[in-house]
Amino acid sequence: MALLLLAQRAHVRRRRRPPQERVFRARTQFLNLPEEVVMQRYRLHPALIRDLCHLLERDLQPSTGRSHALPVYVKVTAALNFYTSGTFQTPAGDAAGISQASMSRCVTQVTEAIVRRAHRFIRFPRGRVQRRSAVHDFQRLYGFPGTVGAVGCTHVALKPPSDHESRYRNRWRYHSMHMQAVCDAKGTLTHIVAEYPGSVTEEDILAQSSLGHMFQNQGKDEEAWLIGGRCYTQKPWLMTQIENPQSPAELKYNTSHAAALSVVSRAFCCLKSRFRCLSRRGGSLQYSPLKVSQIFVACCVLHNMALSHGQEIPVEERDDESEGEAGEEGSEEAELARRELLKRHFS
Repeated sequence: MALLLLAQRAHVRRRRRPPQERVFRARTQFLNLPEEVVMQRYRLHPALIRDLCHLLERDLQPSTGRSHALPVYVKVTAALNFYTSGTFQTPAGDAAGISQASMSRCVTQVTEAIVRRAHRFIRFPRGRVQRRSAVHDFQRLYGFPGTVGAVGCTHVALKPPSDHESRYRNRWRYHSMHMQAVCDAKGTLTHIVAEYPGSVTEEDILAQSSLGHMFQNQGKDEEAWLIGGRCYTQKPWLMTQIENPQSPAELKYNTSHAAALSVVSRAFCCLKSRFRCLSRRGGSLQYSPLKVSQIFVACCVLHNMALSHGQEIPVEERDDESEGEAGEEGSEEAELARRELLKRHFS
């Protein structure tokens, strides 16, 4: 009998304890926070974040019935926290209690969902009506005629692939992706090229983009062009500044050109001030070049969404690396186009 009692007690001790219920830290929905807290944390208005959640809901909705799957708003605010800080170290709030691995998955899912919708928010003016509107804005705000966009480039630091390290080293001797953007007179980004390593020049990126083909095939009666900085070569469809201006018309041209061109550098500064993950001050992005490109495009989409909601932020960071070395002199046809512009509008 004694042996039987001992065996029963040993069996009781060996029985597995019932699993304890997992405890998840309570998360605070961003809509319950004061507006100034949301703006400081995510750099976007609560109404815009709510719209973003609705926009991405189909892609981000948990596909399983698990009771502890992350809700859409948690995934969105976790990604926004990374965009605005460049780190996975989250403050107390919506993303509290999420592991770094889960944060990384949130960033990936949200980024890819935004990129899939980029064409809805980043649109270059096409057709006469849209181009006339863009030209009118540059003429009204900066006094430079015929302009449908200002083009420029900026660098986004990354950890380079070990097998192609030298391709990503830029002229400032750090590793980066070299991103090209065109913006309208109000700073809205209308065209993005985010696929080239840091060693590729501004001139080469522009030459390989779709913009050259687009303008070269425009009708003769559709006079429109881009404006670019000193790193570009003058073209019939790309107006650059005049080196060593001599006449009053050339001085007036350069003044107006500089004012209009400043919109693209301000757009880059605003982009990096709002989304610190793109700023070198926050360190280098520890992702593949493709992932870095996707993050850049996603931030550009959010930048445009913020502008469409009337939300601007003070520019805190200068983008001194958006201007490269001086380009070569333009062709005879390009110089003729600029002389005609000087004669008609600046003399």
